[in-house]
Amino acid sequence: MKIFAIGEVLWDIYPSKKTLGGAALNFVAHASQLGAASTLFSAVGNDDLGDEVVSVLKEFGVSSKFIKRAEQPTGRVIVTLDEKGIPSYDVLSGMAYDNVPVSDEDIDAINAEGFDALYFGTLIQRSPVSRAAVKKIVCKAKFGEIICDVNLRVNCYDAESVKFCLENATILKVSIEEEPTLRSFGYYSPADESYEAIAKAMCAAFSNLKVVILTLGKEGSYAYDVKSGNGYTQGSIGDVVVSTVGAGDSFAAAWLTSYLGGKRIEDCMYKAAQISGFVVAHVEAVPKY
Repeated sequence: MKIFAIGEVLWDIYPSKKTLGGAALNFVAHASQLGAASTLFSAVGNDDLGDEVVSVLKEFGVSSKFIKRAEQPTGRVIVTLDEKGIPSYDVLSGMAYDNVPVSDEDIDAINAEGFDALYFGTLIQRSPVSRAAVKKIVCKAKFGEIICDVNLRVNCYDAESVKFCLENATILKVSIEEEPTLRSFGYYSPADESYEAIAKAMCAAFSNLKVVILTLGKEGSYAYDVKSGNGYTQGSIGDVVVSTVGAGDSFAAAWLTSYLGGKRIEDCMYKAAQISGFVVAHVEAVPKY
């Protein structure tokens, strides 16, 4: 399977170290480990951190043919973890990935690859340049599925970027903690607070949606399949939590690669729980399987 992602490339800066991250990069790195031919569309600076990005992508087996070089510095985020391993992020602005250009030649090259799925989120849409790139790719390139993972970082999303995800995704992944923020924009209104009602309301408002996935933290996850009208619940797997950085990205990658591989939704849910449970037991966002 061939997966294309457009999104942020950044370094997570901890008090004593740095690790390469960003939801899109984590996603394609996990997808590659899960057997997909993964490609990332983003930008890095003309700096040492940018050179390291290209090197690490190669190690993960992710194609960097669409990694641009920008005048701005390679992306950085200051990460702190609380006593439970829950991260907080200071996402620095004006980074290279905020300035990702896309040309007509890029669109032709993307279409020539015949990608099975596109991944993007909200952070890559925070600046006008990269937001325009996302819109151009979604509107002019062809993909079998579009998965959006809505990650709401402080000051890195707005009503427009959220709506663009809702309007274009065939598969939508949202954490239950962040769902009320999506609802507050007024795009859908569930009948009650059940997971099924929330998912059904989203699907009723946005006919492009095939599957809505709600991640529930330690409680596991829930998915609603429009075609069958069935809901699926999956408990979390594993009881060791060192860090939750990258867990949601690994969940999305495991779910999508299983889905593209023709697995039943309940099997996609199990695989996603298995992989994300493995990831939270490690400090790294993309530990080796």
